[in-house]
Amino acid sequence: MSDAKTELLARIAWLYYVNKKTQEEIGNLFGLSRPSVQRHLNQALDSRIVVTRIDHQQISQCMELSERICERFELRQCDIAPSNPQTNLTEIRCNIEETGAQVMERFIRKPKPITFALGSGTTLRNCIDRIDCFNRPEHNVTSLAGLTTPNGTQSEFDLVTPFANKTGARRYYFPFPLVLPSPEERLALEGLTIYSVVEALASKADISFVSISPLLIDSPFLREGFMEKAELEKLIKTGACGEILGQVFDEHGAIINSTFNERLAGVRIEPPTSRLIIGISGGSSKHRPILAALRGQWINGLVTDEITARYLLEH
Repeated sequence: MSDAKTELLARIAWLYYVNKKTQEEIGNLFGLSRPSVQRHLNQALDSRIVVTRIDHQQISQCMELSERICERFELRQCDIAPSNPQTNLTEIRCNIEETGAQVMERFIRKPKPITFALGSGTTLRNCIDRIDCFNRPEHNVTSLAGLTTPNGTQSEFDLVTPFANKTGARRYYFPFPLVLPSPEERLALEGLTIYSVVEALASKADISFVSISPLLIDSPFLREGFMEKAELEKLIKTGACGEILGQVFDEHGAIINSTFNERLAGVRIEPPTSRLIIGISGGSSKHRPILAALRGQWINGLVTDEITARYLLEH
């Protein structure tokens, strides 16, 4: 989109949302028809020139579910995005991402310096895309896992860069793959000074955000070349239910010992976690992994949707 187009959308949106001009009045100012003004306003929303915020904490049923989940699973905090049986998967994901962005912003806005640690995943990336822009250079942000592919190219696992660009936080990276070819290489890597520095920072982070994922055939571990199909199938046969930061666990939340886990580089979660780790995940495919993560006390904070919340309380 050109700069001129972006400016036009911003001006029209400002007049409509801030100055409360009617679409007809705005059309007269710019020589546009009312349907054309409506299309421009829709484009402003789609391109996130206009960002809406509706406080989910004002929805009483979401708050009640949050309190019940905190009590049952001994969580430090829980945020529930509104949904209903008619809500489709795309809408559920959108609602979780919007709620996750609001939770992130609560911490970003805190006056004291904060160190954020980030996992990976599409959901977390989309949450970051939805947060407002800040200028908080006193904050730190670090990765919890390696950020390159096995070939050394940039991986989709890098969330530190977009978060730092949005917040102005100082950034710290694990400049190596999430999964190494062998346990021996992982041990050698952990002896490097840069590894120790970033690991120490990430391990003491004030707040960590992670995704909770099932192990599926289209797993990013396969797509990025971290895992062979036979290795994935073996993990599933041994009872793998889900993973956080590549750490694979069964339906009870117990870690599954495997060569894959031994090849993981980055910060490891040792449940029950004492530091604040918030999982942001939802949707029917995530029900069992989220429940397993809660049972195993991998996380002590959660952002999910109403349907998933009810599943967690019923099982």
